[in-house]
Amino acid sequence: MRKGKNKKPLGTIDKILIILGGFMGLFTIAMIVTFYIKDAVPDTLITCVMGCSGVEGILTAAITISKQITSAKKDSEEEQEDYK
Repeated sequence: MRKGKNKKPLGTIDKILIILGGFMGLFTIAMIVTFYIKDAVPDTLITCVMGCSGVEGILTAAITISKQITSAKKDSEEEQEDYK
């Protein structure tokens, strides 16, 4: 029998992205259903939701990049201190 591997718990950013992806999937399905029922969709609502989702994605990417840069700087500073 296979033993359970130690899994790293999901971080906050991962949880936010999963929730955002689920919301976008449900929103897309709701807009398809609305189109079939009403033969039209609320274009302004779709534009605003997609825009907010894009901004959220960009901010998440910026946070991740800044964390990586900060950790890289700390690592390089620690390496320089080791050589002294």
